[in-house]
Amino acid sequence: MMKSHRDRSDSNSSFCRENGRSSSSCRESASSTDMNVKIHRTFQDIETASQQLSAFWDVELLQASRGTFRLEVSLVFFGQCAVYDVRTEVGLVAGGQRSDQFVTVSPITTDCSSSRFRGREIGPDQLLIMEPRGDVFQQFASGHRQAAVSIPVDLFRRVAMAEFGSGDNMNDLIAWQTIVPDRRKFNRFCRTISAILQSGNTASAGADADVRLTEYVIGLLVDGERYHCDLPSAWRRRQIVRRALDVIHARLSQPPTILELCEATGASRRTLFYAFHDMLDLSPRAYTKRVRLQAARRMIIDNRDQRCVQRVARKLGFAHEGQFSIDYASVFGESPSKTRLRLIHS
Repeated sequence: MMKSHRDRSDSNSSFCRENGRSSSSCRESASSTDMNVKIHRTFQDIETASQQLSAFWDVELLQASRGTFRLEVSLVFFGQCAVYDVRTEVGLVAGGQRSDQFVTVSPITTDCSSSRFRGREIGPDQLLIMEPRGDVFQQFASGHRQAAVSIPVDLFRRVAMAEFGSGDNMNDLIAWQTIVPDRRKFNRFCRTISAILQSGNTASAGADADVRLTEYVIGLLVDGERYHCDLPSAWRRRQIVRRALDVIHARLSQPPTILELCEATGASRRTLFYAFHDMLDLSPRAYTKRVRLQAARRMIIDNRDQRCVQRVARKLGFAHEGQFSIDYASVFGESPSKTRLRLIHS
């Protein structure tokens, strides 16, 4: 029998309590980009594992091979997204249904390609997309290890809308399927997941880290020929860039994300990048960074009689002063402090 939403919440709370966190902090982590939540748990009995993993899937786990049961789960909440890794020492069979709250994407590697998914073996170097509330029929081979990223449905749809400029391809994208991405991008995705799981330090990733992760995942899923978009006219490209520049200049201390620029201009992500490269020969992020650094330089020059570098960096939203100085020097050929001192003595 499927568990209710209340049952899922209680199971997740129990998982958090047994890992030294309050149930409220763990629940809030799924909706707060400020939380830095890392959980690692080793299950020694199959009943507890089935119960406490039900936040992401309502399944019954059955042991399918001889041996001592041991299931290890590492979980990091990356803003609203969940990044996790599962390892089993014995063969398992899982049957049930996935949560209706998430779209889940898993890179299939040699560590899990011997298992079967919905009756199929999936070769390595493919991406498996698992739809919300989809059926789970999975056979885990002994020694199975699988990582995945679960993205809230609303966030996935919002980013995908920015990618395509419409919702026409949404259902095709979310459907249960496998995709063979570019090998280098696939390997980079695997390394990204591994780095998130190993460090668990999501606080330094930025408030929009989950958005950028979702953008990256959707970029992996999108096939350029399958989701072809016509290039905009020159007039439309100018209009897109003008609207984007208005937003960027109005928010120097809180720079807009790519997703916010897409929503403000009504352009897909690809169209936005194409328009910027065509009109300015810079990506939106590169342009935004240069505008903010130029604004910082003007403020340092205007306030050169004061020790103002730290204050300027904070006022313009540069979170790390050291990185601000590096970026500043890469553009202007000198550190912010040298700019100020040079003008004082000139």
